[in-house]
Amino acid sequence: MTMTFVDVIGRNFLGRSLIGTVETVSLMMSVLVFSGLAVTELNRGHIVVETFQSLFPRPLKRTSKIVNSLLAVGVASLLLNQLFTKTLDVLAEQEFTMILKLPYWPAAILMLIGFAVFFALLVLRLIRDVTGPQDDPYAD
Repeated sequence: MTMTFVDVIGRNFLGRSLIGTVETVSLMMSVLVFSGLAVTELNRGHIVVETFQSLFPRPLKRTSKIVNSLLAVGVASLLLNQLFTKTLDVLAEQEFTMILKLPYWPAAILMLIGFAVFFALLVLRLIRDVTGPQDDPYAD
């Protein structure tokens, strides 16, 4: 945030921007987002929109919760596979940013680790949803 602020102030009032702000902020934001997914899942802080679930009988609520967890694990596994493949490509190609010539691989590895932890938490949630108590499907 500070880099962007200094860049905007410099560009608007001094006629000079901070060199490499866009690529540095892009790398930092990517790592922050992928690392934050696991923390958000751990705290169950994701946005949830319940449309019809409150109208479902108890057994159907449980089934809905399991299906949602299965979908989350399925989509996350596809994303994890793509992120792993891209990380290997970045390591093999030794890619760098255009202006500051920063290597992409540290950010790619941190993103992969963050998303892998998120995926593991999704799998654990699915296991808990399947093996958890039958009477209260929304118990934590």
